[in-house]
Amino acid sequence: MNNRGQGTTEYLIILAIVIVIALVVVGVLGGFPSLGSGISAGQSKSYWGGTQPLAFSDWSIGGTTGTFVVKNLTTGTITLTDLNWNGSSVTLTDVNIGPGSTVTVTDTDLTCGVGGGQTFSRTLGFTYDTPNISGIKFNGVQAIVGQCQ
Repeated sequence: MNNRGQGTTEYLIILAIVIVIALVVVGVLGGFPSLGSGISAGQSKSYWGGTQPLAFSDWSIGGTTGTFVVKNLTTGTITLTDLNWNGSSVTLTDVNIGPGSTVTVTDTDLTCGVGGGQTFSRTLGFTYDTPNISGIKFNGVQAIVGQCQ
């Protein structure tokens, strides 16, 4: 009767199978973000397209020129006073954005490789004023991601 270790062996095999299945499930559900190359352009568009009160619905950067399409999602006028790109302020003249309106903001201080399929991923933050409060800062949780033009 050499069955004394059989129960322990079966237990360890079942435990190993459960751990492998759990790791596969966590990996499929995106539980290991540091293993990937970051967020995709689609995820970035989805995030920035819904930020409140100002949504960034589109952007492009080529050479040193960047263009951002910004929409006011509130019922009052908002003044965009500052854009912060990777920790550096972007040259910006105050932009008044009416309720529900969309404006295009252009800057020539941004850098990106030229064409060739190069991509960029940069942090973005901004400062804005409402009719009642001035100097409100917003720093995005996800980066602005895209392809250099």
